[in-house]
Amino acid sequence: MSVSEWNKVDFQQFINEFGKDIVIKNSPVILYSKKDKEHEAYNSQIAFFFIAGALLIYIAISYFLATIFFSLILFVIFIIIGVSADALLIINIIKANVFIKPLECWVEIYKEILQEGSNYYCFTYYPIFTGKCHPNEAKNVIFKIFQEEVIKSKIDITQIEVYMKKSLKDQKVLETVGYFFQYAEGRPFRDENINRNTWKYFSHDKSDNENYLVVGNWDHQYEWRYDLDFDFDKLHEYAPWVIHRWIEANLKPLTEDYKGKINWNLRSIESTPKLKPWKVNFESQTYENPKVYNDLEIVEEAITKIIRPDKIIEKIKDIRDDLAMFIAYFRDLGL
Repeated sequence: MSVSEWNKVDFQQFINEFGKDIVIKNSPVILYSKKDKEHEAYNSQIAFFFIAGALLIYIAISYFLATIFFSLILFVIFIIIGVSADALLIINIIKANVFIKPLECWVEIYKEILQEGSNYYCFTYYPIFTGKCHPNEAKNVIFKIFQEEVIKSKIDITQIEVYMKKSLKDQKVLETVGYFFQYAEGRPFRDENINRNTWKYFSHDKSDNENYLVVGNWDHQYEWRYDLDFDFDKLHEYAPWVIHRWIEANLKPLTEDYKGKINWNLRSIESTPKLKPWKVNFESQTYENPKVYNDLEIVEEAITKIIRPDKIIEKIKDIRDDLAMFIAYFRDLGL
């Protein structure tokens, strides 16, 4: 018996043979946190309340001193300036208050090729998030510039592989074998030092009793719902958790043409299934992606070249004077 590597299946041909319900049924139910959002504009909030308080004090003083001195022109000018400044600050606060959430899910289907036929399939699901927020505020801005200038998109693409096997009783029926994904391992949600080579296999029964997949950190790695029972800080700090199920309307086949349009080759994602379930003890197989940190390494290299290596950057003010240089650097990168 000779085995070739995984071969991608035409999505419509698969649907014609097995139906679309099996793809929808096996799509991973995800819990995501409503606290997963971009950095808030704290300075704008402080400035807003400072100006609002100053305006109230000015109005009060003007009222009590009206019989001694009152200039309607100065009063109107100060009010207009104060209200305008607060209005701009409110707009900035609203714009910064961006929540990150699942957008849609793409899917690819692969099958094992044998001389006698196919036994195993892999459904590779790509839950897409509206973006992601680096815990370091300054690096988050630089990362966003990298996305805009190089990748041309701020969406975050995650990956969950679901392995299937033909039933021994009915070759037209596929049974779920297990899951393979980047396991967050209970790390803190805002831990800057994430490990993207934590791929781990779980058998299908791991998902029993509504044990859904949970977004484990800012980089959108996953852990299991019941993992949160042992991580009370994360469970309560990032509540409420929202259950997100995929339906036909937001579950879409990922084509090679579309990969070209979204610069797939610039992303740290390997499409081909990582496991070979036809081999003995495949559950212990591991996977390491050699280009898994490409995006973060490019950002760190840019920081080293533009800002002196010994300078610690944490806030936007630390890089405000260098933003134009970062834009030019990534624009000329020529990836």
